[in-house]
Amino acid sequence: MPFYYGNTDAWGAVTDNAKMLKSTLQEIAERDDVEKFNLIAHSKGGIDARYMISQLNEENIIASLTTVSTPHLGTPIADFFLERYLSEDSITRKLIQKIAFLFGGNSPNPIELIQNLSTSNMLRFNTENQDSNKVFYQSMASTMNIPQDDLFYALSFKYLRRTAGENDGMVTLENTRWGEKFEHVKTTKGISHAGITDIGRMKIGNLNIPQVYPDVVDGLKSIGL
Repeated sequence: MPFYYGNTDAWGAVTDNAKMLKSTLQEIAERDDVEKFNLIAHSKGGIDARYMISQLNEENIIASLTTVSTPHLGTPIADFFLERYLSEDSITRKLIQKIAFLFGGNSPNPIELIQNLSTSNMLRFNTENQDSNKVFYQSMASTMNIPQDDLFYALSFKYLRRTAGENDGMVTLENTRWGEKFEHVKTTKGISHAGITDIGRMKIGNLNIPQVYPDVVDGLKSIGL
């Protein structure tokens, strides 16, 4: 089975990335004669995909959407930054914008991205972007157990653990649940928000992270997708 990349921007706003994803899928469909896609989207990519399906009329070419650690109900981390550090003239705001332009691809928009993922905005987003009955939706996420599971997320993990419960250092477990099926990916060691993507190229606990994704594909095959 062939697989393709969505070619969206890590720091791009939801509306911008949804348009990029639509363009990529249309190009692939025409070039390779693909009729339907099964999308697997990590983090905000799941929100981009949902917006594309609901607002950009792509439900007819999407068979399924599997979201991985996606903040469907927003993340308190976005709320924290918006409330404390992202006023119009703040140093943090300017720094984030500069970092985004260095590493953000074609259309970085970091402040809008953070606003997109606030809990209040996602409540509104979910009301305005209903799931399509033509698409199968499911979700999965991991959680960290202790700060040492991933030192990059240590501080945010502790903040979320104290204020909102189980989390992967970026999103609380409960806020990632979406669709007809949900899986909490567990192993003998905690898995961070980035760890679930196999960014470290190493086994985590007793789990070989890349195997998670063929398992998703096999599950979709078993229900005829």
